[in-house]
Amino acid sequence: REEQIRRHIARDYFEIHADFAAQAGSYGGKWFDPSWKKDADDADKRADRLWNAAQAEAIVAACRGQKAVVKEETKPTSQSSPLLFDLTSLQREANGKFGFSAKTTLSLAQALYERHKALTYPRTDSRHLPEDYLGTVKGTFAALAESGLRHLAPHAQTALAQGMVRPSKRIFDNSKVSDHFAIIPTPQPPTGLSEAEQKIYDLVTRRFMAVFFPPAQYSVTTRISTVAGAHHFKTEGKVLTEAGWLAIYGKEAASEMDAPKDGDKGQPLVPVKPGEMVRTEHAEAKGLKTRPPARYSEATLLGAMEGAGKIIEDDALREAMQEKGLGTPATRAAIIEGLLTEKYLLREGR
Repeated sequence: REEQIRRHIARDYFEIHADFAAQAGSYGGKWFDPSWKKDADDADKRADRLWNAAQAEAIVAACRGQKAVVKEETKPTSQSSPLLFDLTSLQREANGKFGFSAKTTLSLAQALYERHKALTYPRTDSRHLPEDYLGTVKGTFAALAESGLRHLAPHAQTALAQGMVRPSKRIFDNSKVSDHFAIIPTPQPPTGLSEAEQKIYDLVTRRFMAVFFPPAQYSVTTRISTVAGAHHFKTEGKVLTEAGWLAIYGKEAASEMDAPKDGDKGQPLVPVKPGEMVRTEHAEAKGLKTRPPARYSEATLLGAMEGAGKIIEDDALREAMQEKGLGTPATRAAIIEGLLTEKYLLREGR
């Protein structure tokens, strides 16, 4: 990865952004080439990038003040909750959310298992539960519903009242459980946790409840504004219609889901009437540079270790490493810490 970063030579490219005026208000769009095909040899090339300044400026000049025809389609989509945690996915999530190292997360989960008896065995590589575990899960939900944990109890009550805790191959599957099953809370809600322990307990408990809740439902609109019959701009809007499992994450989920990145599926779109022509109010070419791949964080390094077999280029070796990673859930944290101790790697921030 470091070699890739050092070898990277930044290339200039351009994106064209435009604002369109409709009767109901204005909305933004990003230029793209509908005939673009993916180039396996050049990952930097994309449908919405231009490599020539003169070409970009010519498109901007051709669009300014011009009328555009709008076509759009709206589709319902759903998003299921992520699977239950195994150790590696818990370490990745805790690193991304709280900046905890893999070693820290393992020791917190271990303390919650051994000392507080609040979580099940953490050194596991399974994300499923045994098929005969439904009764235990119902008991855990009942204990959470009656616990004093105000941020968790109402969701457990909802799940029980609406009969959400039921058999599902996505959760209960003997073929995906080896020596140990996924990390879940025990029927014994804990007291006296440190702040860091509470964070890990909440992470596991919310995920445990979320897998039983229904998927979140969205309405996604893709709008194509075609200027002067030749230049295409894409705008995407996404509206949450039913929270489903996201209700368990409350405001935190809402901010993650609704924080629109530039040109990303963000907010509901300004409506455009069927057959209405819109006008290109503003268009500009933004000059940008390609970026090298990011350095590893502990979360992405754990992910790379878990799926290490996939990135081997030699076919025979890749076949041998298929479905295998480097280390096991129980040893990955120690491998990373060992390399840091020997000063083969440096940890800076996250």
